[in-house]
Amino acid sequence: MKVKNKSSKALEKKKLKILLELGNIGAKHAANSLSKILKQPVTIDVPRVGMIPPGMLPKFYHGQNTPATAVYIHLTENVECHFLFIFEMLELKEITTLMTRSLSYVEHESSIELSAIEELGNILIGSFLTAISDFTGINLVSTPPLLIGAPFDSIISDFVGKLARTTGEALVIDTCFKRKGGYYAPAQLMIFPSYELQELLINSSKVSSKKAGKRSDVELIFAGDLAIETKAQDKTRRKSKVAGEL
Repeated sequence: MKVKNKSSKALEKKKLKILLELGNIGAKHAANSLSKILKQPVTIDVPRVGMIPPGMLPKFYHGQNTPATAVYIHLTENVECHFLFIFEMLELKEITTLMTRSLSYVEHESSIELSAIEELGNILIGSFLTAISDFTGINLVSTPPLLIGAPFDSIISDFVGKLARTTGEALVIDTCFKRKGGYYAPAQLMIFPSYELQELLINSSKVSSKKAGKRSDVELIFAGDLAIETKAQDKTRRKSKVAGEL
Protein backbone atom coordinates (compact mmCIF):
# COMPACT_ATOMS: atom_id res chain seq x y z
CA MET A 1 0.00 0.00 0.00
CA LYS A 2 2.85 2.38 0.85
CA VAL A 3 4.51 1.71 -2.50
CA LYS A 4 1.26 2.49 -4.28
CA ASN A 5 0.83 5.74 -2.35
CA LYS A 6 4.38 6.80 -3.15
CA SER A 7 3.86 5.99 -6.83
CA SER A 8 0.60 7.95 -6.89
CA LYS A 9 2.25 10.91 -5.17
CA ALA A 10 5.14 10.89 -7.64
CA LEU A 11 2.74 10.85 -10.60
CA GLU A 12 0.73 13.72 -9.15
CA LYS A 13 3.91 15.70 -8.54
CA LYS A 14 4.94 15.12 -12.17
CA LYS A 15 1.54 16.41 -13.33
CA LEU A 16 1.87 19.50 -11.13
CA LYS A 17 5.33 20.24 -12.52
CA ILE A 18 3.92 20.08 -16.04
CA LEU A 19 1.08 22.37 -14.97
CA LEU A 20 3.57 24.78 -13.40
CA GLU A 21 5.57 24.97 -16.61
CA LEU A 22 2.36 25.51 -18.57
CA GLY A 23 1.44 28.33 -16.17
CA ASN A 24 4.85 29.95 -16.45
CA ILE A 25 4.79 29.88 -20.26
CA GLY A 26 1.27 31.29 -20.44
CA ALA A 27 2.03 33.97 -17.84
CA LYS A 28 5.15 35.05 -19.72
CA HIS A 29 3.23 35.44 -23.00
CA ALA A 30 0.46 37.38 -21.25
CA ALA A 31 2.90 39.67 -19.46
CA ASN A 32 4.69 40.53 -22.70
CA SER A 33 1.39 41.41 -24.38
CA LEU A 34 0.17 43.52 -21.45
CA SER A 35 3.51 45.33 -21.22
CA LYS A 36 3.13 46.46 -24.83
CA ILE A 37 -0.44 47.65 -24.30
CA LEU A 38 0.25 49.46 -21.01
CA LYS A 39 3.61 50.75 -22.23
CA GLN A 40 5.27 49.79 -18.96
CA PRO A 41 6.88 46.62 -17.62
CA VAL A 42 4.40 44.07 -16.33
CA THR A 43 5.27 40.69 -14.84
CA ILE A 44 2.93 37.86 -13.94
CA ASP A 45 4.07 35.43 -11.27
CA VAL A 46 2.61 31.98 -10.64
CA PRO A 47 2.85 31.43 -6.85
CA ARG A 48 0.54 28.39 -6.67
CA VAL A 49 -0.69 25.58 -8.92
CA GLY A 50 -2.86 22.57 -8.29
CA MET A 51 -5.00 19.84 -9.78
CA ILE A 52 -8.21 19.77 -7.79
CA PRO A 53 -11.43 17.78 -8.25
CA PRO A 54 -14.07 20.35 -9.31
CA GLY A 55 -16.31 19.41 -6.40
CA MET A 56 -13.62 20.51 -3.94
CA LEU A 57 -13.11 23.98 -5.42
CA PRO A 58 -15.89 25.73 -3.44
CA LYS A 59 -14.34 24.53 -0.16
CA PHE A 60 -10.83 25.36 -1.33
CA TYR A 61 -11.76 28.97 -2.13
CA HIS A 62 -14.39 29.26 0.60
CA GLY A 63 -14.69 32.67 2.25
CA GLN A 64 -13.86 34.81 -0.78
CA ASN A 65 -17.38 36.14 -1.15
CA THR A 66 -16.23 39.45 -2.61
CA PRO A 67 -17.48 41.16 -5.80
CA ALA A 68 -15.65 39.69 -8.77
CA THR A 69 -15.68 39.50 -12.54
CA ALA A 70 -14.86 36.34 -14.46
CA VAL A 71 -13.85 36.02 -18.08
CA TYR A 72 -15.11 32.73 -19.50
CA ILE A 73 -14.44 30.95 -22.78
CA HIS A 74 -14.63 27.37 -23.97
CA LEU A 75 -13.18 25.47 -26.88
CA THR A 76 -15.39 24.71 -29.84
CA GLU A 77 -13.39 22.15 -31.84
CA ASN A 78 -11.17 19.09 -31.41
CA VAL A 79 -11.27 18.82 -27.60
CA GLU A 80 -13.49 20.12 -24.83
CA CYS A 81 -12.13 22.60 -22.32
CA HIS A 82 -13.50 25.49 -20.28
CA PHE A 83 -11.49 28.48 -19.01
CA LEU A 84 -12.41 30.76 -16.14
CA PHE A 85 -10.20 33.73 -15.20
CA ILE A 86 -11.47 35.43 -12.04
CA PHE A 87 -10.52 38.91 -10.84
CA GLU A 88 -11.76 40.62 -7.74
CA MET A 89 -13.45 43.86 -8.84
CA LEU A 90 -10.92 46.34 -7.44
CA GLU A 91 -7.97 44.61 -9.09
CA LEU A 92 -9.83 44.37 -12.37
CA LYS A 93 -10.63 48.09 -12.37
CA GLU A 94 -7.00 48.95 -11.70
CA ILE A 95 -5.86 47.09 -14.80
CA THR A 96 -8.69 48.15 -17.12
CA THR A 97 -8.29 51.77 -16.04
CA LEU A 98 -4.69 51.59 -17.21
CA MET A 99 -5.76 49.93 -20.45
CA THR A 100 -8.26 52.68 -21.25
CA ARG A 101 -5.91 55.44 -20.06
CA SER A 102 -8.73 56.65 -17.80
CA LEU A 103 -7.87 59.12 -15.02
CA SER A 104 -10.62 58.08 -12.63
CA TYR A 105 -13.02 55.27 -11.92
CA VAL A 106 -16.70 55.39 -12.85
CA GLU A 107 -19.61 53.82 -11.04
CA HIS A 108 -20.68 51.70 -14.03
CA GLU A 109 -18.42 50.34 -16.74
CA SER A 110 -18.76 52.13 -20.04
CA SER A 111 -18.67 50.27 -23.33
CA ILE A 112 -14.98 51.18 -23.60
CA GLU A 113 -14.22 49.63 -20.23
CA LEU A 114 -16.17 46.51 -21.08
CA SER A 115 -14.17 46.23 -24.28
CA ALA A 116 -10.99 46.57 -22.22
CA ILE A 117 -12.09 43.74 -19.93
CA GLU A 118 -12.86 41.52 -22.92
CA GLU A 119 -9.48 42.36 -24.45
CA LEU A 120 -7.78 41.56 -21.14
CA GLY A 121 -9.56 38.20 -21.08
CA ASN A 122 -8.53 37.49 -24.68
CA ILE A 123 -4.90 38.27 -23.87
CA LEU A 124 -4.77 36.21 -20.69
CA ILE A 125 -6.67 33.13 -21.75
CA GLY A 126 -5.27 33.33 -25.29
CA SER A 127 -1.76 33.15 -23.87
CA PHE A 128 -2.57 29.97 -21.97
CA LEU A 129 -4.35 28.54 -25.01
CA THR A 130 -1.17 29.07 -27.00
CA ALA A 131 0.84 27.29 -24.32
CA ILE A 132 -1.58 24.34 -24.32
CA SER A 133 -1.52 24.21 -28.11
CA ASP A 134 2.29 24.13 -28.07
CA PHE A 135 2.21 21.30 -25.52
CA THR A 136 -0.28 19.12 -27.39
CA GLY A 137 0.24 20.12 -31.01
CA ILE A 138 -3.51 20.69 -31.39
CA ASN A 139 -4.99 23.79 -33.00
CA LEU A 140 -7.43 25.20 -30.43
CA VAL A 141 -10.47 27.31 -31.39
CA SER A 142 -12.36 29.18 -28.69
CA THR A 143 -15.56 31.16 -28.29
CA PRO A 144 -15.53 34.94 -27.73
CA PRO A 145 -15.06 35.88 -24.05
CA LEU A 146 -18.13 36.01 -21.84
CA LEU A 147 -18.08 38.35 -18.83
CA ILE A 148 -19.70 37.24 -15.58
CA GLY A 149 -20.15 39.58 -12.63
CA ALA A 150 -21.01 37.92 -9.30
CA PRO A 151 -19.54 37.16 -5.87
CA PHE A 152 -16.36 35.09 -6.11
CA ASP A 153 -17.85 32.04 -4.36
CA SER A 154 -20.98 32.10 -6.51
CA ILE A 155 -19.00 32.08 -9.76
CA ILE A 156 -17.05 28.99 -8.69
CA SER A 157 -20.07 27.12 -7.32
CA ASP A 158 -22.06 27.76 -10.49
CA PHE A 159 -19.37 26.42 -12.80
CA VAL A 160 -18.61 23.44 -10.62
CA GLY A 161 -22.27 22.47 -10.78
CA LYS A 162 -22.25 22.64 -14.58
CA LEU A 163 -18.89 21.04 -15.31
CA ALA A 164 -18.12 18.59 -12.51
CA ARG A 165 -19.51 15.59 -14.42
CA THR A 166 -18.01 16.32 -17.82
CA THR A 167 -14.43 17.32 -17.02
CA GLY A 168 -11.44 15.88 -15.25
CA GLU A 169 -9.61 17.58 -12.42
CA ALA A 170 -9.65 21.37 -12.49
CA LEU A 171 -6.25 22.87 -13.24
CA VAL A 172 -5.82 25.79 -10.87
CA ILE A 173 -3.19 28.43 -11.64
CA ASP A 174 -3.07 31.32 -9.19
CA THR A 175 -1.40 34.36 -10.74
CA CYS A 176 -0.15 37.70 -9.50
CA PHE A 177 0.19 40.78 -11.72
CA LYS A 178 3.02 43.16 -10.83
CA ARG A 179 4.05 46.52 -12.23
CA LYS A 180 6.16 49.48 -11.12
CA GLY A 181 5.33 51.14 -7.82
CA GLY A 182 4.89 47.88 -5.95
CA TYR A 183 1.39 47.29 -7.33
CA TYR A 184 0.19 43.72 -7.58
CA ALA A 185 -3.15 42.12 -8.39
CA PRO A 186 -3.98 38.46 -7.71
CA ALA A 187 -6.19 36.52 -10.10
CA GLN A 188 -7.22 32.90 -10.42
CA LEU A 189 -7.21 30.90 -13.62
CA MET A 190 -9.23 27.69 -13.57
CA ILE A 191 -9.03 25.34 -16.51
CA PHE A 192 -11.63 22.58 -16.78
CA PRO A 193 -10.25 20.18 -19.42
CA SER A 194 -11.98 17.07 -20.69
CA TYR A 195 -10.37 13.79 -19.63
CA GLU A 196 -9.01 13.51 -23.17
CA LEU A 197 -7.26 16.89 -23.08
CA GLN A 198 -5.88 16.30 -19.60
CA GLU A 199 -4.25 13.08 -20.77
CA LEU A 200 -2.89 14.84 -23.86
CA LEU A 201 -1.30 17.51 -21.67
CA ILE A 202 0.37 14.92 -19.48
CA ASN A 203 1.48 12.57 -22.25
CA SER A 204 2.38 15.11 -24.93
CA SER A 205 4.39 17.50 -22.76
CA LYS A 206 8.10 17.54 -23.55
CA VAL A 207 8.91 19.34 -20.32
CA SER A 208 11.55 17.50 -18.34
CA SER A 209 11.12 17.03 -14.60
CA LYS A 210 14.42 18.79 -14.01
CA LYS A 211 13.40 21.91 -15.95
CA ALA A 212 9.89 22.09 -14.51
CA GLY A 213 11.05 21.55 -10.96
CA LYS A 214 13.65 24.32 -10.77
CA ARG A 215 11.47 26.77 -8.86
CA SER A 216 11.05 25.97 -5.18
CA ASP A 217 8.95 29.00 -4.21
CA VAL A 218 5.74 27.72 -5.79
CA GLU A 219 3.09 26.02 -3.68
CA LEU A 220 1.99 22.73 -5.22
CA ILE A 221 -1.54 21.70 -4.23
CA PHE A 222 -1.98 17.94 -4.00
CA ALA A 223 -5.56 16.71 -4.25
CA GLY A 224 -4.89 13.91 -1.78
CA ASP A 225 -3.57 16.28 0.87
CA LEU A 226 -6.46 18.63 0.21
CA ALA A 227 -8.95 15.80 0.75
CA ILE A 228 -7.34 14.89 4.07
CA GLU A 229 -7.36 18.53 5.13
CA THR A 230 -11.02 18.92 4.18
CA LYS A 231 -11.99 15.80 6.13
CA ALA A 232 -10.10 17.10 9.17
CA GLN A 233 -11.88 20.45 8.92
CA ASP A 234 -15.28 18.74 8.62
CA LYS A 235 -14.49 16.57 11.64
CA THR A 236 -13.49 19.63 13.66
CA ARG A 237 -16.69 21.44 12.68
CA ARG A 238 -18.81 18.43 13.69
CA LYS A 239 -17.10 18.26 17.05
CA SER A 240 -17.62 21.97 17.58
CA LYS A 241 -21.30 21.64 16.67
CA VAL A 242 -21.80 18.73 19.09
CA ALA A 243 -20.01 20.64 21.86
CA GLY A 244 -22.22 23.63 21.20
CA GLU A 245 -25.36 21.54 21.40
CA LEU A 246 -24.24 20.07 24.71
